[in-house]
Amino acid sequence: MIFNMKNKEEYTPNISRDWMVFIASSVFMVALLWFKPEWVWVAWPFQFTALAGALGRL
Repeated sequence: MIFNMKNKEEYTPNISRDWMVFIASSVFMVALLWFKPEWVWVAWPFQFTALAGALGRL
């Protein structure tokens, strides 16, 4: 092979990073609910993906 990559996965587990992203996106979601409730769905992908990573489900 031309490229000899040891880690071919896109996601590397980092539980502390995932919890930080989850908390930050939760704060962002609450702020969106307060100021612009129609845009709350924008925070959902970040929040739920970070939660799944923090719980070890990715």
